[in-house]
Amino acid sequence: MNGLWQDLRFATRTLSARPGFLIVALLSLGLGIGANTAIFSLINAVMLRALPVSHPERLVLLTDPGSSGVGVDSRETGSRSLLSYPEFEQLREHNAVFSGMFAAQSALSDMDVFTGGAAGERSTKSHVQLVSGEFFDVLGLQPILGRAFTPQEDRVQGANPVGVISYGFWQREFAGDASAIGRTIRVGQSSIQILGVTPAGFRGVLVGADADLWIPITMQQQVLTGRNYLKPVDTLWLQVVARLNPGMSRKTAEAGINVAFQQILKGWASELSNEQDRHKMLDQKIDLREGAKGASDVRDQFSDPLVILMAMVGLVLLIACANIANLMLARASGRQREIGVRVALGAGRARLIRQLMTESLLISASGGLLGTLLAVWGAGLLLSLVSVGVSNLALEVPYDYRVFSFTVAISLLTGILFGIAPAYRATQVDVGRTLAANARGSIGGRGGVRTGRILVVAQVALSLLLVAGATLFLRTLHNLLGQELGYDREHLTMVRIDPVSAGYKGANVMALYQQIREKLRTIPGVRNVTLSNVGLFSGDSVDQISIDSPTPQKHEDMRSRWTLVGPDYFETLGIPLLRGRKIDAADAARGARVCLVNEKFAKFFFPDSDPIGKHVTDEYPTTRETYEIVGVVANTREHQLRGADRQRFYANLFHPIGTVEDVTFLLNVSRDAASVFPAVRHAIAELDQNIPLRSIRTLNEQIDRRLTTERLIAQLSAFFGGVALLLAAIGLYGVMSYSISRRTGEIGIRMALGASQRGVIWMVLRETLWMVAIGVAIGLLSALASGRLIRSKLFGLTPTDPATLAMAILVILLAAVLAGFLPARRASRIDPMNALRFE
Repeated sequence: MNGLWQDLRFATRTLSARPGFLIVALLSLGLGIGANTAIFSLINAVMLRALPVSHPERLVLLTDPGSSGVGVDSRETGSRSLLSYPEFEQLREHNAVFSGMFAAQSALSDMDVFTGGAAGERSTKSHVQLVSGEFFDVLGLQPILGRAFTPQEDRVQGANPVGVISYGFWQREFAGDASAIGRTIRVGQSSIQILGVTPAGFRGVLVGADADLWIPITMQQQVLTGRNYLKPVDTLWLQVVARLNPGMSRKTAEAGINVAFQQILKGWASELSNEQDRHKMLDQKIDLREGAKGASDVRDQFSDPLVILMAMVGLVLLIACANIANLMLARASGRQREIGVRVALGAGRARLIRQLMTESLLISASGGLLGTLLAVWGAGLLLSLVSVGVSNLALEVPYDYRVFSFTVAISLLTGILFGIAPAYRATQVDVGRTLAANARGSIGGRGGVRTGRILVVAQVALSLLLVAGATLFLRTLHNLLGQELGYDREHLTMVRIDPVSAGYKGANVMALYQQIREKLRTIPGVRNVTLSNVGLFSGDSVDQISIDSPTPQKHEDMRSRWTLVGPDYFETLGIPLLRGRKIDAADAARGARVCLVNEKFAKFFFPDSDPIGKHVTDEYPTTRETYEIVGVVANTREHQLRGADRQRFYANLFHPIGTVEDVTFLLNVSRDAASVFPAVRHAIAELDQNIPLRSIRTLNEQIDRRLTTERLIAQLSAFFGGVALLLAAIGLYGVMSYSISRRTGEIGIRMALGASQRGVIWMVLRETLWMVAIGVAIGLLSALASGRLIRSKLFGLTPTDPATLAMAILVILLAAVLAGFLPARRASRIDPMNALRFE
């Protein structure tokens, strides 16, 4: 221990004597370790961190953790993504494999919660989640104040208006006042009594979405007014979590719960008249997934991008290590006499290597501390970039034991990586030459330069890999942003409203839509207004269909996407009508059963005939509707930027498929699309200020939100590619400068014998370009070999795109020429007499 302490003190004195070297090394390492720690912190928060509940390792999900929202589908085949409330009730009743199970709303409801009491009520936007009564028991969660509601309080619909609030909500709205327990708050159309407060660390079971208030699921119709999700068998909206019985394996539990699930499905399938529908209903199963980390659609969205970025920052750190190794080699050349003397006095090679490795590890530990500070800032920056396209993202990025262990491990590893080669080279000392009066030192010979050049070649290869990847991702983002949609994207504003929550029902809803449309058309600068059930680049619908086409199609091909649209839909968007007519105000007024189809639909289902006058039927069992085709429009991209055009029909929204609970109005604006936002809010409030305005944004903003992951990868890969290029250029500059310093005499002799300055510059640049050429060749092969790993993330080009690779190589060459030219010019200005005198 005493020897280690001596090594540390000596290393500290030695390093503080060379502050320039120390600053460059710490900045390089701090940036590399900080970037790695920041990315890993986000990976930990999204992918690795377990829920802060009792024994989370025993929790399992019966549903897909990446699914959320409300879907209507009784014929979903394969593994079930979400469950309906009647399915949950039956599974709970027939459960024989779990110690407990609960259902939870798969997406939080963003609602106005009134907390101020009857006199002077004040509202706050809050995130509400409906959960079954077993929620807190199954999680093993005890409120820090008050109590949780029980399964008995969640049996009768609408009978128990109670709730549990989060610690954060308690602090924000009640300033941590214990008298909040028992108080009443208003949520939707219901007054909710507060029963308890959850622990500070618990944010819910949906990662990336902080719940403020949990309410019994049987209060659904009172909280989410105008909707009934508790009765329909085909309304899929619940995540279901269970706790395994002690000693029960997940595989055994899965087999047991599927027996019960099949019995439930058989009972419901017997009520279907169509044999094919019965078969599809029975072709479903429950896959048990790990539940320790909760459910999250954020995890599915960002897992792959974070892994890609983790690989990129890992390469940046390797380049930084190569840079510091080169600095250590150059530094060792100035310590040859010291090392030679220590060897002559009896110091063993192992002892010297230990001393040099102590210095390396001290540098890496200091770099790790700096990297930790940078990671705190970097993780916040990453979170802000991620939050751009995710509504209500609430992700805690803690510096927990995983992140701490990762930082320590990566700091130690980098210290070993950049320290071992210089330490090995530095201790290969020829004592006789070193102690000679005119010795230049063996470490300054060809071996040290050769090692430095190998490291530079590796840096160039890794830099090319990163620059090529960054260029591919940037071009992918550019291609997606420039994708032709088939209609005007610059002047469209989308406004989503939810009149059902305000109490509108039946014919009143459709009448309101007409009133709002007419009101919005009076806003100055608005050229036209239409509406649809889903807007653009949001949810989509696809169903089995039938048509009266003379050309038969395979059953599996009889599917189509569909959109419900109002009058002037195609005029407002600027979608060309190819033949026939459009849906107009008269169709809306009488609820005509008419639709238009896109060109893809017409060519696929009616290749040899005119679709005008034919009929298309949406065959969903509970909402079967038939429409007459009255027109054909051009193909467009309305919900996805990738992939081929798809068959779609546009039906009259005023004779809908099923029920339309909320709609999106689309406004074509003659000026900046965002400029009408205040007027839109005012116009809707004038009609009814109780109508919830769920969102208002331009189409370009909506598309930007859909490209969050692509933008995250492109921006950060460009940044890390630039850092890698800078580090490689610094490494190349350092090696060439060191090489020239060892060849001062040789260059002086060359110039004394008549070599020109231009000839010396070319000599140095030639050496530079040889190293770069070898590095580019290795990097190019690596890029070609690893391209398949990112193929699915690209759009409009391949991983082996010649133009992209050529651009990356050109950037590397320009940086290398600049890095090599500076020492080359300095070499060309060497005074031959001074060089020979020095030699």
